Amino acid sequence: MPKTCGAPHPEHPDISCDREAHQMAGFHRNRATGTVWAADSLPETTPTGRGALASMAVRTTRSTRTGPPADAVARWAATTKENEDR
Repeated sequence: MPKTCGAPHPEHPDISCDREAHQMAGFHRNRATGTVWAADSLPETTPTGRGALASMAVRTTRSTRTGPPADAVARWAATTKENEDR
């Protein structure tokens, strides 16, 4: 016999959930009394697939460094110095 949730009804502690264990998400139900009450909301799903990849690409900035590496180091050092002076 599968385990049941057993969560008590908030307004009627004598009524408990008889659904199979569901990690307290979605809803609770007691078949004998026909009572249904809210449980924790379902977890948010993270987007997957091409749409998620496209939205990540929009948030990602492209590197704009061109020229010799020494110029990039000098530019970084100047920016770092400006931030330290603030």
